[in-house]
Amino acid sequence: MITCAKGLTSGYLPLGACIISDAVLKECYDPDDPALFSNGYTYSAHPVSCVAALTNIEIMERENILGHVREVTPLFQGRLRALQERFPLVGDARGMGLLGCVDCKAQNYAAEKRLGQMIDDACEEMGLLVRPFANMAVFSPPLVITAAQIGEMFDILERALERVSARVAASGGV
Repeated sequence: MITCAKGLTSGYLPLGACIISDAVLKECYDPDDPALFSNGYTYSAHPVSCVAALTNIEIMERENILGHVREVTPLFQGRLRALQERFPLVGDARGMGLLGCVDCKAQNYAAEKRLGQMIDDACEEMGLLVRPFANMAVFSPPLVITAAQIGEMFDILERALERVSARVAASGGV
C-alpha cells in the first residue's frame, strides 16, 4: 500500500491517492457488497487534478525521471554519507534516493536544538535552502537535479557545516 499526494501533480493541484496491490484489493473487496470499497465523494476525483496527475506521470515516464534519480542517487548519497565522516558535529547522515538528513549533536541540549536552524541560516546566506527541524537539516531537491547541482549543493552544505562547527566549538560545544 502506498499513499501519495502532491507528487502526483508535481504540486500544481491538490490530489492524493492510496495505491494498493491486487492482492490487498482482493482481501478488502466484497463482490456481494461493492459499496464497501467505494469512495466517490464530492471532493474527490476532481477532473482537473486527475488530468494534471496523468500528465505529470506521462512526463515523468517520457523524460525517464526515475531513471535519472537512480543515476544520480549514488553521488547524492555518497556526498551525504561523507558529511558524517568529515564533521564531528554530524551524528548521523542518512537518506534514501534524493532525500537526505543531517542529524547533528552538541554537548549542550539547548544548543543542539538550534543546530538545524543554524545550518539553514548558513546555507541560505550562500543560496541553498534546507529544511531545519530541531537539530536536523533535511533536504529533498527536485528530481531533475543534475550531478553538477548536487556537487554545488553539498559544497555549500559543507561550508555551512564548517561555519556552524566553528561557532559550536567556540561556545564549547561538540
